[in-house]
Amino acid sequence: MKFLTETRTRLVARTIDGTTHDVPEPYTVRTPKVPVDKDRLALIGVSGLVLVLTLVAIVWSTYSIGQLLGGGPGYAAGAVFDVAWLSVLLLEWLARFDPAKRAFPRKVGWGLALVAAGAIFLEGQLAGGWQMALVGAAVSIVAKVLWWAVFKHIDKDLAPGDAAWVAAEMSKANAKLAIAGARRQAAKAEVAARLELLAAERDLGELGGLDHFPGTGNVVKTEQVREHDHASGLPEPVLNRANTVREPVEQGPNIAHLARVELKAGASREEAVEAILARVPDAKQTSVEATVRRERNKLDRAAYR
Repeated sequence: MKFLTETRTRLVARTIDGTTHDVPEPYTVRTPKVPVDKDRLALIGVSGLVLVLTLVAIVWSTYSIGQLLGGGPGYAAGAVFDVAWLSVLLLEWLARFDPAKRAFPRKVGWGLALVAAGAIFLEGQLAGGWQMALVGAAVSIVAKVLWWAVFKHIDKDLAPGDAAWVAAEMSKANAKLAIAGARRQAAKAEVAARLELLAAERDLGELGGLDHFPGTGNVVKTEQVREHDHASGLPEPVLNRANTVREPVEQGPNIAHLARVELKAGASREEAVEAILARVPDAKQTSVEATVRRERNKLDRAAYR
């Protein structure tokens, strides 16, 4: 057995002038050299040769089927035939621990390879006779047979008990993935529902005439609603306590809205107060005057921006 000498590092205590620190110290150790895995090298070599032959088969079938389809874009379509069964080989390799799942991609691969060989055979008959057609079609079949032999060598067949244990582990892992996906979808649905609820509350607040508060992007609190309704002389709206969505009852004209309409029409403060009191006789004059004054100040600030 061969050995390799490796240099490693370890921490040792070193004391100078009464102070101790752990410092790195190199040392050597002999380790046995792992022998070369000749079986693995042979498998890599065979797989590499089969891959090269497969690339040759793809080029040949692409050219032949492309000629059959009239050239140009037909060459791109011709590549689909062999690339399709070559792609299924990856699925077959991924299912190497599950014979039931591995059988389906293997059958699909043989079907796709036969379709490619049939297309090449047809092109060969049109171009040079059945001899050329037979040899050309055999290229893809040979590549597929070589891959079939490689996969037969690396297939991982399990005893029935071991296969059942692996299936149980895969089922448990798949269940965790399914639960994680379901929880993620539920979380997204809950977020969407809350956003819809907030949007509904905002829209109901705007319909109730609450959009005149500073900062329309802010959430209107219950205290602000009560303050505004007390100032405007309107009854307090009824709130649905079950889902906190505000369900306004039938209301009269909004004082702030009427003030804005009158002031924008060119009326003075006194004229606006008189017009509002004429439309809302039960409103308090002091509240109306305060509202008109506040809306006048807002309009003046907006004009100077």
